[in-house]
Amino acid sequence: MNFVIKKIESKGSRQAYGVASGIIGIFLNFLLFVLKLVVGFVLGSVAVMADAFNNLADSASSLVTIVGFRMSAKPADKEHPFGHGRIEDVAGLIIAMSMIFIGIEFARSSIMSIIAPEPLNFSWVSVGLLVLGFFVKLWMFAFNRRLGRKIGSNVLHAVATDSRNDCIIAAFTLMAIFAAHLFGINADGPAGLVVSLILIHGGYKSARDSASAIIGKPAEKAIAQAIKEIVLGHEGVLGAHDLVVHNYGPGKNVATIHMEVDMHTPLNLCHDMADAVEAAVLAQLGISLTVHLDPIDTNCKLSDIVKIYLGENYPCANAHEFKKSDNFFKFELQLPHGFDKNLQNTLLAEIRQKIAEQEAETTVEIDIEFGFVEEDWF
Repeated sequence: MNFVIKKIESKGSRQAYGVASGIIGIFLNFLLFVLKLVVGFVLGSVAVMADAFNNLADSASSLVTIVGFRMSAKPADKEHPFGHGRIEDVAGLIIAMSMIFIGIEFARSSIMSIIAPEPLNFSWVSVGLLVLGFFVKLWMFAFNRRLGRKIGSNVLHAVATDSRNDCIIAAFTLMAIFAAHLFGINADGPAGLVVSLILIHGGYKSARDSASAIIGKPAEKAIAQAIKEIVLGHEGVLGAHDLVVHNYGPGKNVATIHMEVDMHTPLNLCHDMADAVEAAVLAQLGISLTVHLDPIDTNCKLSDIVKIYLGENYPCANAHEFKKSDNFFKFELQLPHGFDKNLQNTLLAEIRQKIAEQEAETTVEIDIEFGFVEEDWF
């Protein structure tokens, strides 16, 4: 395995990983299809034959992997200015849906086998071929999982999951064969049903991951934290909030952030700070960042009261964009998704009470918002 992976690494491209996985998958899965189809006919086992066609479908999935990686590597064009990276996740979704479809068909044939069971014909040669298939799939699982982790690919993770499920299928199939041979118990149908549920469950999990990436996930905390450190590391920056990161495929991120600066700092200097921050994030993280400037009144006592109160009582909340004029005070309060509604009302009431203790005549307006980051990062 290490030799194969080193050969792939020498190509130096993400596409090489996907294509290599696909080519190896087509060859090995088609080989397993032929072997298991023969074994299935010899044994008269619906579980083995269904598994054979599962391997044939895996060959088709490997072809989808190749096509997906090749298409996702296409450069940006007029119709797709952010590139084609999400095609990789579409390919992963197709593979996952095929796993679910095969699982459903497998379940149907297994139920029929339970209703009208047929005797299994035992053969050590057939058992040996199934054991061989188990170890081939075990190798494919380890191989694709390692590649998937190396490049962070939902497609290869889906392929690895499918190979792992095939190992489980082989194990249940072998148990059913030996149960019939040693104890006269025909467990082919029940074993096939268990296998089908495993397939459906694995397909659902892979589909969920791929669909989530296509729909849009919150920014990973590590990425958000790295951006925050760069932004706050620049002289003159007082704070940062409202980070949004859009992912258009592996390594293709576009982001926006609100950056707080002293309201008395000249606009041209603030603009230079924003340019410097954007350039630093692009150079260090490869992320195209757009900065929105928020002028802050550093002498506003009410904003200090709110920040201190939240820090002591609700560290998961963040207040920003404070605006104070005469008897009017407004700010935005960011809360985590799923924040308890009753607790939210209590929080707002307590903040208003704290402000009223300082300026009883001041009207307070609080805008509630929710973040776009995996976890609170402020």
